[in-house]
Amino acid sequence: MTRLVVLALVAACSRAPRLPEQPIAFNHALHLSVELDGRRLGCVDCHAGAERAEHAGLPALRDCLRCHMRPQLGERGVPSEREAAVRKLAAAAAPTRWVQITRNPGHVYAPHRAHVGIAKLPCAECHGDVAAWTAPPTEPVQRLLRMTECIACHRTHGASTWCGACHR
Repeated sequence: MTRLVVLALVAACSRAPRLPEQPIAFNHALHLSVELDGRRLGCVDCHAGAERAEHAGLPALRDCLRCHMRPQLGERGVPSEREAAVRKLAAAAAPTRWVQITRNPGHVYAPHRAHVGIAKLPCAECHGDVAAWTAPPTEPVQRLLRMTECIACHRTHGASTWCGACHR
């Protein structure tokens, strides 16, 4: 009986903490399948810092409204529930606070600008298949890259393999 209690405690304590709920149940799969102005949306349409900044960043509501304020009517000629949710947030005085779900360890320096903007790596290379997510994750998501993966990629693309280039 004692073993069972100990195993239950270990299992309960080892579970990852649940993430706070996102302000909108964002569906990456839906958004990344949308064609707008003759082209399919990509990660950088919402995470604009990915090509030019250290961090990809999370979209501000004004970024969402670039698309969501266009007339997008549901089957009955009225905005869909999703459209209504976005517009409700837009009308709120408080800024939208997305919950960050991925983060590198503090000693790792891996600027998006270098990987996405310069090397043109697909986001899935480091972040996994986010494009398949139909709902926000409920537990922290971190595809921890092993240093051997990073080094192999750096060698393939002719990037620096000096330790200080990525470790601070």
